[in-house]
Amino acid sequence: MQAKITSVCDEGALEGTPLIGSDGFSVLVESGSLKILFDTGRRGKHLLHNMMFLDIKPDDIDKAVISHIHAGHTGGIEDLLRDREKALGIYAPCSAAETKKRSGPECIRIPEDLSDRANIYEIKDWMEIADGILVSYPMDIGNGLKELFLVIRSKRGPVVIAACSHAGADKITEAVRSEFGSYPVMYIGGVHIGRKERQRAEAIASLFSERNCRELYLNHCTGQNGMTYLRTVLGLKGVNDFYVGSSVSVEL
Repeated sequence: MQAKITSVCDEGALEGTPLIGSDGFSVLVESGSLKILFDTGRRGKHLLHNMMFLDIKPDDIDKAVISHIHAGHTGGIEDLLRDREKALGIYAPCSAAETKKRSGPECIRIPEDLSDRANIYEIKDWMEIADGILVSYPMDIGNGLKELFLVIRSKRGPVVIAACSHAGADKITEAVRSEFGSYPVMYIGGVHIGRKERQRAEAIASLFSERNCRELYLNHCTGQNGMTYLRTVLGLKGVNDFYVGSSVSVEL
């Protein structure tokens, strides 16, 4: 069986398609008939637009995972829930949806009239949410916030999907080795490189090289300069843009 990972929200989109590039991050993970949405981008209208052209119906989403509580990762939740008939299970580093009765920095802001459509599950440790697909334990990223990432158990080894890697690619890959016995063979998502952070980019590239993780599908906060810097160390092969509409499949 294969797991397919598709970019749904990113600042860039595949040319020659009706897909929209916009701020934020979202990917769809498909395994068999199961569909897991990881983050929801910043704007619901862009999320739903891209889902429509990728033939993803809102009610087809079986589960959602929120990496961390930044607007570029949670902004599409409200529109997604409004377009659904069924309640959605949402896995997040928080205790509950934010309503008038509860609020906090680690809460997902969901309007009270939609609270019955969101079943929030707090992630405290590694959790397998589908066969071969796991959510990490919450990693500290500062300001009282935590971040989750996904791991797919592939035949070749662990595959990481990380929205921003605020905790650091070094800590994430080390957490994977500790839990699964080896470093990831593939890394998908963002690694948060600023426009002028060449030294940081080269350090991240060296880390991936040393840990033999040479298949990178990067987008969002990696940035174009970050991609260029990474390629100066790792070369063109293996450092792939992961724009909206891009997908990659792995054998489970």
